[in-house]
Amino acid sequence: MSTIINARSPYYIKVEPGSGTLSSASMSLYIYSGTFTTDKPTSATYTISKDVIGTNNYVIYEVTELIRDYLITEYGAYSIDGVWVEADITLTKTSGSETQNYDFLAFDGYGYFEDGVNPRTSTNPAVTKISSTATGTTAYKLIDSTQTFTKTVSVGDTITNTTDTTTTIVTGIDSDTQLAVRATNFIESGDSYTIADTGNYTPQYLQSNTKIYFKKGRDIVFPVFAEAEGTVAFTTGGDADVFWNQVDEFWNLYDVNWSNVLTPITIGDTNVSKDKIVYIRLTPTTDLNTGDVITISTTKSNYTQSVTITLEEVCEPKYDFLDVVFYNKFGALQIMPFHKKSMISMDSNSESYKRNLMDFVNDPTYNKEKHSVRQFQVTGKEKIQMNTGFIDESFNEVIKQLMLSEQVWVYDGTEVKPIILDTKSLQFKTSLNDKLINYTFDFSYAFNKVNDIR
Repeated sequence: MSTIINARSPYYIKVEPGSGTLSSASMSLYIYSGTFTTDKPTSATYTISKDVIGTNNYVIYEVTELIRDYLITEYGAYSIDGVWVEADITLTKTSGSETQNYDFLAFDGYGYFEDGVNPRTSTNPAVTKISSTATGTTAYKLIDSTQTFTKTVSVGDTITNTTDTTTTIVTGIDSDTQLAVRATNFIESGDSYTIADTGNYTPQYLQSNTKIYFKKGRDIVFPVFAEAEGTVAFTTGGDADVFWNQVDEFWNLYDVNWSNVLTPITIGDTNVSKDKIVYIRLTPTTDLNTGDVITISTTKSNYTQSVTITLEEVCEPKYDFLDVVFYNKFGALQIMPFHKKSMISMDSNSESYKRNLMDFVNDPTYNKEKHSVRQFQVTGKEKIQMNTGFIDESFNEVIKQLMLSEQVWVYDGTEVKPIILDTKSLQFKTSLNDKLINYTFDFSYAFNKVNDIR
């Protein structure tokens, strides 16, 4: 399992020597997309050097502002919603030196203040990931030729040498068979060990709502984290003439080779950054019904998760069904449906000047059809007000993430347009206080009505 960085929140790397006194540290930071093992650039993206402060025996790096420059989170065919981050650090000590390596997978997500430092929200209760025996002996390393560490271990996991009961943490994942560890002579060939997760997981279902509102004929799309290697199954009371599959990008369209909806899909994990978030797309939805259930349960050993998603049809013949698409807290695109009344308005603005109309050549006169006050640089921007319709109280969390999103779009069933959320203040409603919950939001289209793109 990759160690996840939610790049909209700070991520701190604390570097301290396994032994001795630290003088300074130099970090070569590699940020790249593609295949983890083969697409790492030959030169570091950034090189950052730091000296220790006072009597500290450590230095701190915060890397997310650098990472975000390489996260192309746009609605389109070339978006990059995940990047690899590798930090190769050389520690210079008063006597000698050592190296530490950290590998991460970064998304444009975030955590809340309540989540604490380096947040990564999860519900996974798994503890022990690996119980095995070391097959080699190297300082600051754990070697086990029987493992695939790149898929099972995260930086920060706890390693226990069960032969002598000592512990240390994973500081880097060198390969499938080798880990970098904090302690120098921690484990030797033949020693038994276990690796336990720190409890800081990324959930396999990358949305906070377990109910999905849909309109017959409109595709359903939701994001899943590939590293959980979950199995997605469907239970429907309708016809079987529905297809689904996993797609790497949110905007991928229907594929005639997709499996029948009644056949479970097992999410495949790869070492390609763009494949770490996959989107499950159901199409067409004309035969789906309220109460149909999607179950996501992992097949991965010691990664126990199960999520049940319930579908609820919205039957709204009067108003347009609008899908608002936004990046949620996990760094994945998500749909929030607005299926009640919507209204479009427009504001315009311009500059003006007063010009001289007098004609003194013939007689002192002027043309009464000419503009004495002339406008120029006339622009206009449309706005749209939308209503969610009656929704479940659990969608308050989704509304919160919508309001915190930096990029939002609206899809009317024909085309996608970028919008900006103008509503900046909201009182959250509950079924206890408000009985029925409906939210009204004001948006502006993120472009001028007159085409002025140059």
